Amino acid sequence: MKTIIIISAFIVASAVHAQQDASFSMYFFNPTFINPAYAGSRETFSGTLVHRSQWAGMEDAPSTQILSLHSAVPNTKLGLGLQVYNDKIGPMRNTGINLTYAYHIPVTKTAKLSLGVTGMLNNLNIKWDRIHVEDPTDLSFLDNPANSWVPDAAFGMYFYQKRFYAGLSSNHLMESKFGFTKTAGSDQARFFRQYFLTSGIVLPLKSQLDLRPSILVKYVQASPAVIDVNATLIFSKRYYFGLGYRYGDRINMNGSDNMLVALVQFEFSNLLRLAYSFDYYINQTGSYNSGTHEIMLGWDLSPAKTKMSNPRFF
Repeated sequence: MKTIIIISAFIVASAVHAQQDASFSMYFFNPTFINPAYAGSRETFSGTLVHRSQWAGMEDAPSTQILSLHSAVPNTKLGLGLQVYNDKIGPMRNTGINLTYAYHIPVTKTAKLSLGVTGMLNNLNIKWDRIHVEDPTDLSFLDNPANSWVPDAAFGMYFYQKRFYAGLSSNHLMESKFGFTKTAGSDQARFFRQYFLTSGIVLPLKSQLDLRPSILVKYVQASPAVIDVNATLIFSKRYYFGLGYRYGDRINMNGSDNMLVALVQFEFSNLLRLAYSFDYYINQTGSYNSGTHEIMLGWDLSPAKTKMSNPRFF
């Protein structure tokens, strides 16, 4: 029980510092979450619905749901996006909405460079009655607001063609404070600016077999860089089987929690796809939970086929 209480404290601490946003294992299936410039790049009306349960088996473990919609604007170079999300970790919940605008610039006949911006509005809620403090008269925990509306913004660049992409983005540009305390000078909890570097390529191995290696590097102030590498085999342009490794995911002040990731995705048609991933922790918290589960439902709706819409590897 003592160990569980300590780990729970780390969960709350990470919500305030390192792990402010959920880290999705299948980030390449929902790139708009980390890079607004992706909006409209599929040249269809696209959407994903994702549920992630982190540290399964632990009480009050992080749980995240996100609905992401984006589309190219016909006969223009514009892309628009909308995201609605709910992220719960311990006594704290973050629900919000993002609106995204992207502009796609042709670089060659087959490649484009996109620039994107996102306006973010977060509603933060914390249940103070679930937090136990040594001194009940501590002014930092008396009469504090339970809800706070926090605006923010993100910016990204995304270069892509049929079998290659590279992106650079940053969110929480305003580094807004949470606004949970009234005591002067005590409100230090805030969103830290995060930076993302992503890239992937699809290599043909045989006529019906492709290999897609990808990488994500995330850096957050006051935390070590997180590196996520993945290799996915693609059969007949429809069946995806991948393995990944994440290094440097900070869970507490003493070190990182590395993990192995396995994923599958099935495209039932050119319109609908379903994916699942499982994270296995190989140190730190691995002995106290049964892994992390993530499931994704995605779809593409297009009134007309385009040269880049079928197949789409990312």
